Amino acid sequence: MDFSKKTFRNLVNQSNKMIESWYSQKIRGEKIYENKTPSEIKKVFRLGEKNKQCKPEDVLSHLDKNLLKYSNFNPSPNYYGYITGSGNQIGVIGEFLKSALNQNNLKWHSAPANTEIEKICIDWISKFIGYYNKKSAGVFVSGGSVANLMNIAIIRKIKGHDSINKDGIYGNKTMRIYVSKESHSSIDKAMDILGLGINNLVKIEVDDEFKLQPKLLRKKIREDLNKNLLPIGVIGTAGTTNTGSIDPLDAISKICEEFNLWFMVDAAYGGPAASLSSYKKIFKGLDKADSILINPHKWLFVPFEVACVIVKNKDHLKKTFSLIPEYLQGGTEIEERDDLMNYSIQLSKDFKALKVWMTIKTFGYSKIQRSINNDIDMAKYAYQIAKKDPLFQPLHYPELSILCFKYLSNSPKVSDSLLNKKITEMVEEDGRVFLSGTKINNEYVLRINCVNHRREKQDIDFLFKVLRDIAKLAEETAETY
Repeated sequence: MDFSKKTFRNLVNQSNKMIESWYSQKIRGEKIYENKTPSEIKKVFRLGEKNKQCKPEDVLSHLDKNLLKYSNFNPSPNYYGYITGSGNQIGVIGEFLKSALNQNNLKWHSAPANTEIEKICIDWISKFIGYYNKKSAGVFVSGGSVANLMNIAIIRKIKGHDSINKDGIYGNKTMRIYVSKESHSSIDKAMDILGLGINNLVKIEVDDEFKLQPKLLRKKIREDLNKNLLPIGVIGTAGTTNTGSIDPLDAISKICEEFNLWFMVDAAYGGPAASLSSYKKIFKGLDKADSILINPHKWLFVPFEVACVIVKNKDHLKKTFSLIPEYLQGGTEIEERDDLMNYSIQLSKDFKALKVWMTIKTFGYSKIQRSINNDIDMAKYAYQIAKKDPLFQPLHYPELSILCFKYLSNSPKVSDSLLNKKITEMVEEDGRVFLSGTKINNEYVLRINCVNHRREKQDIDFLFKVLRDIAKLAEETAETY
């Protein structure tokens, strides 16, 4: 299935031209979303049951014509949707090189450079956010959902019943884990998958700033102990998905110490902001966590997909995930060699670390920090526009790079909630920008995420221009929906 050197070179050049055109066409000035139907997309990319061989040049030409058209281009600063990182171009090259190597990083001797680069990157990220110690370690995984699953598996293993690895969770005290009501849904999913039960994820009420309330947490733990239940851990969130709020990590850490509970921090999105000197106080207590998660594909601007689980004591990773069958016992046993399969649920594990390393190596500590700071400034700039414009109402001051706000209805017949839901639908149809809606206090509102190193004030101005245009049309048709 290999090509000649000349053909392969030409295909690489053809691919390069295609990528270059994406970045020149779609960064600004055009629709980033075409709002195509599933049937339309299937028709364009369909494969025959016995698909005939095609020339690779024709395959690339087909993609050049259609792939971007039928995609949502999140590298654009006009993308404000989910907490989706903007990627970077050196990371794109890293993905290309990684695929060419085609390494499986399960054992050290199968991927030596891969393994050591991953360890180097984990150490760098740990130091970047102020979490590093000599016994800490971690692994790269696909995303925050898998990272949360692994973290909760660690909590269950280390703080749960001694016999859990052989006898499971059955016939023992019910285990309880505590989070704020603003925690990520992947934690609920992990509780289900791991057999702990969603009802045993205790959600603590938040304050007016959408942060977990420590007094209520302590009260709930004591109530559960009195019921003969088994509290095992607390998960603090450093950058909630809805509003970007940061839980009082230091206060939570003290409660965990008081009750001998595992303290985990979900810093998938917000963690990199802990590197900023002006944010040290807000992230106080992060270094006391027993484990954390960070998604470099969010606020370290690395292309999708890559997240990492980092623990204070790497022995806890190995105790939870190490299982070595006979067919994986090959290789010279040297203490310095770390087989990363011992620290993860994965055996098949690609070279995610390369694009992370290339990003860090290329842009450096200060450049990454400046980009994070700029994203926060953009969210604050959006807040000021929404605050000054009588058509809009901001719902909170952005602690990080997320802002929730609403367009105010002028009709007594149409609620703000209904109107803002309609606006998000019409934004999707329009395609010039992309944002997601959410619910705050059971009311549908607009939400923007400003994680994108390419974004400038002109982009925020353009966003509000588009929103005003669309909102006017939504109001005109308000009585029909």
